[in-house]
Amino acid sequence: MERRGTGRWRKHGAAVCGAAVAGTALLSTAAAHAASAEDPSPYAFASDAERVQGAADRGGAQPLNSGSVYRSSIGAGQTLYYAVELDDESSAYASAVAVPRFGSAVAYGDRIAVTLQDAEGNTCGSEKASFGAADYAAPLAATAERLIDGGGTRCREAGTYYVVVQRGSGGESSRAAWDLELSLAAEPRLEGGAPSEAPAEAQDPVAPPPPTGAPEEAEGGTGFNDARLLGHGVWQDRIRPGQTRFYRVPVDWGQQLSAQVELEGAKSGGGGVLGSVPKALNVSVHNPARTTVTSVGESYRGEPVDTTLEPMAAVAYENRYAARPETKQVRFPGSYYVQVTLDPKLRQKYGDDGLALTLHLGVTGEPRTDVAYAGDPGPFQVGEGGTDAPTSGSGAADADSGVGSGLGRDVLTVLAVAGIGTGTVLVLVLMLWTLAARRLAARRAAKEETVPRAPKEEAAAGAYGAPRSR
Repeated sequence: MERRGTGRWRKHGAAVCGAAVAGTALLSTAAAHAASAEDPSPYAFASDAERVQGAADRGGAQPLNSGSVYRSSIGAGQTLYYAVELDDESSAYASAVAVPRFGSAVAYGDRIAVTLQDAEGNTCGSEKASFGAADYAAPLAATAERLIDGGGTRCREAGTYYVVVQRGSGGESSRAAWDLELSLAAEPRLEGGAPSEAPAEAQDPVAPPPPTGAPEEAEGGTGFNDARLLGHGVWQDRIRPGQTRFYRVPVDWGQQLSAQVELEGAKSGGGGVLGSVPKALNVSVHNPARTTVTSVGESYRGEPVDTTLEPMAAVAYENRYAARPETKQVRFPGSYYVQVTLDPKLRQKYGDDGLALTLHLGVTGEPRTDVAYAGDPGPFQVGEGGTDAPTSGSGAADADSGVGSGLGRDVLTVLAVAGIGTGTVLVLVLMLWTLAARRLAARRAAKEETVPRAPKEEAAAGAYGAPRSR
């Protein structure tokens, strides 16, 4: 009798142990999902991005189509080729966003370079982006251009061109591949012909006073695709060390964008007690072609920091003729992107709780209605092209589906393998699931509730043409 009883206990004990192991596995899975959700540096790639392989030479280059987005990758020291077909009427912009793995080692001078070449190998345009003194992993964007107006006489013929992407990495850098997001955009000529010189006021623009008032909460995105839509006003977010935030601001013909960014002081260790972190706060503005317009880096020593970006001219087609780089890149309407990155070294000195980030974004001037493209402007417009509505990339979609699909699949898998139906474990799972769902709902609500809307009486003048009343 005792043996049989012991045998029954062993079977029951095995079942209980199995349930406990499965419960531990479920808790570990939930913890892994929570950690993934809190990863400070995911990048939301475009949800419709097509996978494409870069070639080692022109002969094997795969084609990229205008208006489409692609995903690829590049190894340390690699040079990759992609083919594009260009007409003789439109300017073209080929961009690459390089995304190193979070936490991977990068060094001063590590860079991504994009060049647009004709069939003979002549350079039409190029740009490179590097980490510089900010030697930590973050998205890098560079754009090569072929201009019809204001770009010289080379590369104006229709035909096959090549986008060349090069990665430069130092000996101390990680050799792991960087993800790439590639896109090609075409800019038509203007209706009725284009001006041939930059406006006088664009040579030395003056930034208007920054917006003031109580800030409204606005959670930034993780990349160009899910960048948070913001208008004229004062906005507040939180940013953690190692995190990059993206915000996009629609700016129309004749309007001027200004940006001032503030980072709060640390709750402890202020006044430089724990030492200064050079270039800890990095802020840049990118135009609708993802070309860098202006950027600035500020050191952090635990005290509040504020930085104002170089004055940008009002948007005008003829700005492409300007000598000043910040003016040259403000030559079309559309979404302008503000990218903010915080050095992960702050985590060691000031903790990982995050700091308040305040953005004073100004969009001043009445939109011009006497300027129009002769063809489809694609991303170079405000309104019809979708620049007034927030977009979501695959990263955001994955985060949204993580509660319902990712965690759900893992739970079902563990249950199926363990073969258990223990009520205690299911209660734990449901509690975790409910908590995750509530957090997701809160994030969604936060993203949706602060999108600016124009008062009805200002709609005719443009949604972002005048300061919003508070």
